Amino acid sequence: MLSRAGVQVIIASFHSHNSHNIKQLAGNAVAYGVDWDAALRAVTLVPAAAFGIGDRSGSLEVGKVADVVVWSGDPFEFSTAAEKVFIRGAEVPLTSRQRQLMERYKTLPPKY
Repeated sequence: MLSRAGVQVIIASFHSHNSHNIKQLAGNAVAYGVDWDAALRAVTLVPAAAFGIGDRSGSLEVGKVADVVVWSGDPFEFSTAAEKVFIRGAEVPLTSRQRQLMERYKTLPPKY
């Protein structure tokens, strides 16, 4: 209701250890009627403006800090995964110790 009334809404977790849930929180908001574009603004432009950094962050524009995630589909869908991540314009590898172990032990040798 707030979003439809023109109120600038921010979607946030308020806990750094739960910040990875932002895309799910925004997806839940969309599922309950928030316009998709408003949900995207609620996790990008609006927080940047609220923290006073909207002139250099929060949107893809020339001269702004370029932190970008390329998703396999709709970023607010639960099953969508990050395919590429760029922080300050530099690509960040998506490998992790957990992913390396998963690949290593995905197919185990036969039991003797």
